[in-house]
Amino acid sequence: MSKGINTDVEEGELLPDDDLEFEREYAEQERKKQQEIIENRRRIAEEKRKREKQEREERDRRIAQDKLELVKMKAGIAEEDEIIKEEHEEERVLSFGEKVSNFWYHEKMWIILAAFGVAVLTFMIVDAVRHVKPDLEILLICDNALALDDQRELLEQKLEQYVPDRNGDGKVCVSIINCALNEYKVDMQYNNNSQKFFANIQQGKIIMVITDSNTDPDFQALMVDDLPSQFPDNKYVDEKGLSLNFGFLAEDLDCKNLPNDIHLCMRRPVSTLDGTIEDMQKYYDKDMELFTAIANGLAEQAEQTDDKGLPTDPVPLDPKLAFSSADTDTADSSDSKE
Repeated sequence: MSKGINTDVEEGELLPDDDLEFEREYAEQERKKQQEIIENRRRIAEEKRKREKQEREERDRRIAQDKLELVKMKAGIAEEDEIIKEEHEEERVLSFGEKVSNFWYHEKMWIILAAFGVAVLTFMIVDAVRHVKPDLEILLICDNALALDDQRELLEQKLEQYVPDRNGDGKVCVSIINCALNEYKVDMQYNNNSQKFFANIQQGKIIMVITDSNTDPDFQALMVDDLPSQFPDNKYVDEKGLSLNFGFLAEDLDCKNLPNDIHLCMRRPVSTLDGTIEDMQKYYDKDMELFTAIANGLAEQAEQTDDKGLPTDPVPLDPKLAFSSADTDTADSSDSKE
């Protein structure tokens, strides 16, 4: 016999009875689902068609009615209550809370901007009212005990004794701007002080500068060096300016280690970025009056107290050149032992 596929098996014998029944039920369910989908689509399409038909009929009716009313108005036979009126929904009355909420929703950006502007303006006004405009400003570029906040404030109070109320605000104020310069301190503070110093030195409004023996010669060259000729009777005024070598000053500033090389200098009038030499000369002449009052006042106090000056010598800024007395004593003892 030849081998081949047996085609004598009946169709019902291809699948077991349970599987066959499952397949029939699944097929019936799929058919019903498809039928429901088709029926839903047909129903939706029919509703859409009816809705569009109703809208079209309503629109045509309104157009016809409007045309009729327009014809009546043209013919002068329309009654007052027949005049075409736009149909509006009745406006709902909002509560107070709803009005506030609605206003905030639509205008919140402008409200925020307005509030910010008012806050900034208020801050500027308060700051302007509280801010005291100095009657005298001084640059401090020496890096010593005067760079400390407490000593600097005490020095401001000391100098205010000799300064009048130049701006007429009812208060005497001396402001010492700290921009201590130490070229051996390469840090953020030095960079900030350097920028502050050059920003002020490029203007001609601040004339007085506090320096010491460690001040850069290039900076010292900006100061007037002929003051002794203007103050022949004041022994504390030399070619650098007014020497603050006063013992009583160290006591007033609560600074025992105040060095004896500090000077209050006057800048030489020059042309600056924001003005001419004539403009700076005007500031120089005004500050010279205050410099004279300060120089004479401190010298008079020194004579009255028989001041002996300051015992503290200046310390070089370069740490390589600075030797303490302890180091000196150690060196001397080593030499004696040898």
